[in-house]
Amino acid sequence: MQIRNAQDFWSGVLFAAFGAFFIIFAREYDMGSAARMGPAFFPTMLGGLLVLLGILVGARSLAAGAGDGKISRFHFKPLLLVLGAVIAFGVLLRPGGLLVALAALVGISSLGGDQFRLRDVVLLTILLALLVLAVFIWGLGMTIPVLPAFMQD
Repeated sequence: MQIRNAQDFWSGVLFAAFGAFFIIFAREYDMGSAARMGPAFFPTMLGGLLVLLGILVGARSLAAGAGDGKISRFHFKPLLLVLGAVIAFGVLLRPGGLLVALAALVGISSLGGDQFRLRDVVLLTILLALLVLAVFIWGLGMTIPVLPAFMQD
């Protein structure tokens, strides 16, 4: 057997590996049933679907009609910026409030793309802040600090 599309093959391997990880990790918890799901039910089912998807994608890479999918170099900068943005959001949420944390999340993660336009970043930050405020603060009544700690009563 020959791998005809390396991108599909390694994508399938990653899907299957992540799915197997979730299935193995979920074994520590009670499975339950479809009617009364336990904490292991969702990760096990999702892991099973990922394993199945990985097998299908990996098998497609071995087919005769698979295109030439060469693997390009790995881009660490976008990965680190998006991961850093999520970490910054978590660190800034309590002391800086939701608005500051969202602005940091959108601003830092937007640096990972090829095109950075300040106008688009500001517009996206405002729209995301309004959506999050509407859903989580006003709609669900969650008690997340919205403003920085020094601006609250």
